[in-house]
Amino acid sequence: MQRRLHVILGALAGYVLYSSFNDLGVAAVFVNLFTPLPAAYLGMRYGVRTGGTVVALTALSILLLGGMSPMALYLLQFGLPAVLLPWLMHRGTGWDRAVATVVGLMVAASVSGLVATSIAAGESPLTVAGRLIDEEVSRTKTMMNEMFAGADLPAEQLAEVTRSVVQMAEFIHKVYPSVIVTVAGIMVLGLVLLLSLAARGRYVIPGKAFPQWKAPDFLVWFLIAAGFTVVFAEGVPATFAMNLLVILLPVYFLQGLAVLDCFFRRKAFSPLLRGIGYVLVTVINPLPMVVTGIGVFDLWADFRKPRQTES
Repeated sequence: MQRRLHVILGALAGYVLYSSFNDLGVAAVFVNLFTPLPAAYLGMRYGVRTGGTVVALTALSILLLGGMSPMALYLLQFGLPAVLLPWLMHRGTGWDRAVATVVGLMVAASVSGLVATSIAAGESPLTVAGRLIDEEVSRTKTMMNEMFAGADLPAEQLAEVTRSVVQMAEFIHKVYPSVIVTVAGIMVLGLVLLLSLAARGRYVIPGKAFPQWKAPDFLVWFLIAAGFTVVFAEGVPATFAMNLLVILLPVYFLQGLAVLDCFFRRKAFSPLLRGIGYVLVTVINPLPMVVTGIGVFDLWADFRKPRQTES
């Protein structure tokens, strides 16, 4: 009876979170982190079948009240990770490999959907993809302009902001595929974090503890090669390398956070102070690049290795 009640409440919560997306503006980004949580949590606590039932009920509600397209978008963005992530972790897959696998399957499903849409429309996949990217970039540009339109800024600063928005739109247009991959990775990582916070002994998140986590060593050579290509090449190779950097740099930022987390725990910082530290290094420039650099050079320096004091 308790499980059935949790399934109903989880489906209701998933529907409310997903349906509130269009009404929250920028705040919807944070809602996205919580949308797959009810189904994923119940999948971790009671089993994957229970989580799948929550996803199915949520998708059915969206279909009846919103239509086929919103339901398909929900299943791709939130239903897929909510079911696959608990399934992989119940099978003993470490959280980092589970995240990479789920993101890869989400990308594969997106590409399959793009191909199916292009076939139905009688157009090439590249044409459909280009049109969708143009629409998303235009929507992002409009949202950014609206955010600064109400600000009481001098004419010179407003012109500078407008130029920055244009440059940002041009950059996003070039790296949009990698932005999609990175956003999906951040969302699934956020889901793992929320699941670990909600565990309370009811289930275990498999894999290496975050303070000891590090990216595979070979990835750093792809990062170095992509950096040199962006600097010295032009055209398609530079664009491809730029997309690769957009994906790899957050990976090493995460490794840098793991190094900081290890340091904070050795110094016995309280959870509150650790949380403040994580927020600061994430939002205050140039700290994110410093943390990313720590993550990159951790391959050679091994910052987490205990240092023996010389007598």
